[in-house]
Amino acid sequence: MAGLLAVTLTAAALALTGCGSGGSANGECDTDKGTLTVGLIAPLSGELANIGLGMRNSADLAVRQANDRCAVQGYRLELQSRDDRGDPATGAAAAKDLAANPTLIGVVGTYNSSTAQTVQPVLGNAGIVQVSPGNTNISLTRGANPVSAPLRQYQTYFRVVATDAVQGPAAADHLAAIGKTKVAVVSDGQTYGEGIANEFAKQFGTRGGQVVMRMTLPAGTAPDAAVAAVSRTRPDAVFYGGEYPDGGPLSRALSGLGIPLMGGDGIVNPDYVTAGGRSGDLGTSVGPPTETLPGAKGFIDAYRTAGYRESYGQYGAFSFDAANVVMTSVAGVIDARGDGEWSTGLRPAVDQAVQSYDGDGITGPISFDRFGDVGTDAVTVYQLVGGRWIPDRTQP
Repeated sequence: MAGLLAVTLTAAALALTGCGSGGSANGECDTDKGTLTVGLIAPLSGELANIGLGMRNSADLAVRQANDRCAVQGYRLELQSRDDRGDPATGAAAAKDLAANPTLIGVVGTYNSSTAQTVQPVLGNAGIVQVSPGNTNISLTRGANPVSAPLRQYQTYFRVVATDAVQGPAAADHLAAIGKTKVAVVSDGQTYGEGIANEFAKQFGTRGGQVVMRMTLPAGTAPDAAVAAVSRTRPDAVFYGGEYPDGGPLSRALSGLGIPLMGGDGIVNPDYVTAGGRSGDLGTSVGPPTETLPGAKGFIDAYRTAGYRESYGQYGAFSFDAANVVMTSVAGVIDARGDGEWSTGLRPAVDQAVQSYDGDGITGPISFDRFGDVGTDAVTVYQLVGGRWIPDRTQP
């Protein structure tokens, strides 16, 4: 049965060597059956554009290579990108636009967890698979009570990155290991920021640390009130749950207190320094640094050769892998169909094929648990040194 098809491939090897079941001996692909669309939803403008553009370019590279190797026999693949501006309402509108296209085979995205919350129901109700290369909030796969009563709401939603249930504790463990015993926690009120701050606070307490203050500083708010509150509690460090456009100004405002700010992947961005981040600040990010991954050299070389203006960034490799998960799964479903024709009626089979996916991406092994979470949970701790984020250690 096509719907029960198990996909077991070395995705990175297929993508970067040009091998695939639909390949042609003369180097030309049969595309007589038309075009299939891979969607992407990411922040392509605004403060988070340097992340979203790297995501878009990396997914585009995956699609180009899939076409070069005739990945889906009889079809040409194209990427259609939509800008969500990091805004949930804009993301929902983008999802509705993409979902109206009967040639859409799946969506790569989103980056922001808050945007995912509005995109999930649109794509889920249409039966369209979504593979995120950047969402980390645990509730997206396990619901509002992820520990006591985990509940997966959308069988169409998957992600190839570790969650805040890994990142937050990793940050807590690191601060405890370097002798920080009292930490003030500030978060931005958004889905991602609150989630990672909660996970940090829970773990820091188990390590014998004390959260001396917990405060919400809404995104876009001047940090003065937070700095005054932090100063009164005399912590050893501040943990910030949020993105770099607000984390940088908060760090700069804290400079007079002589304590570091630590955050999650939302601040581990080159523009954090421009926004006000200071040397000695710390951050965590999902996975090992791309440049250290054994399977990533071909991706990096191909990305540079393609001539994209923007860096692939910290989510490019994950976006490349997410796009390949979608395309490889669709290829298997179409191959298993007698006539090799795509139709929207195959979308449930694609969802099941992604669920059973088992392959090696450039970011590492990729398979999904019953909630749609990837099996690997590596997190890297970084320190800001001389204006650059330097990897300290990767765990596990």
